Amino acid sequence: MNVFKTSLPLALVLCTAASALAQEDKAERDAAAAAMQAKAAADSTGGNWTSGGTFQVNMSQVNLTNWSAGGFSSVSGIAQFNGFANRKKGRHAWDNSVAMAYGLLAQDKQATVKTDDRLELNTKYGYEMNKAWYLAALAQFKTQFTEGKDAATGAKISDLMAPGYLILGLGADYKPNANFSAFLSPATAKFTFVGDQTLADAGAFGVDPATYDTAGAKLTSGANSLFEFGGYIKLMYTRDLAKNINFLTRADFFSNYLRDPQNIDVNWETLFTFKVNSWFAATLSTMLIYDHDTQIMKPWQDTNLLYVGKGTQFKETIGLGITVKL
Repeated sequence: MNVFKTSLPLALVLCTAASALAQEDKAERDAAAAAMQAKAAADSTGGNWTSGGTFQVNMSQVNLTNWSAGGFSSVSGIAQFNGFANRKKGRHAWDNSVAMAYGLLAQDKQATVKTDDRLELNTKYGYEMNKAWYLAALAQFKTQFTEGKDAATGAKISDLMAPGYLILGLGADYKPNANFSAFLSPATAKFTFVGDQTLADAGAFGVDPATYDTAGAKLTSGANSLFEFGGYIKLMYTRDLAKNINFLTRADFFSNYLRDPQNIDVNWETLFTFKVNSWFAATLSTMLIYDHDTQIMKPWQDTNLLYVGKGTQFKETIGLGITVKL
């Protein structure tokens, strides 16, 4: 009887301990199984991807009726999309992005004109050498969707794939944090395409122009492409200036080793985004472009005469509209 009284509490303790160990073991096995399932799901869908995008539509409208101060009724709008899909696994990093924009302005009794037109695709692969430096390869493609006309003369000055730009570069990518990156390439090939033969014959965007005899008959057609080889730098910086204010700036620089390397091609853009709420935002964007090979129609001093020459292009846009994050 004394033995029974002594062994009963001991048995209860042992049973309780065994039950606790069994539950702990089951919890560990369940956690391990969940981790394996999560890993399998990630692997089956490509894993380690981060993606997103922003679609924005900005609109403005003016309606005038018997307006003594004069002016034109107008409607304008710009649609923009910026998206990305990046993958990081081990030492391998693959970054992809797309930027598209198209804008129109319609004024009373006047032809509709473009205010924006852009298509840009970027892809970059990097192999991590240490914490911030990657061996990298980059490809970038740029063009526009529809033809563009000179505002003063109405002459056609650009179109889809006229120009089109393709950049292929090998070098190093410096990414010390999520806010800044610098791609440095001493060996970059740049291709300029001019698919419109009229523009190619005129030597637009740096391609070799058509040749003519003394009577004006065309001997050879203008080239439809231009190859350049040189150094390339691509910088990007972004940060939140305040809770609802984001700043982004990107700049590209290219020097052609084969001809006039001192003439640096520049493409620099900035974007301020002021969030009103999850659906509405105001934006302020600028873009500065200089390309030694791009000829621009410009007025001669203070006269109405026009001539074609080199120049710096600049665009500034302010908008307020619907913003959807994807």
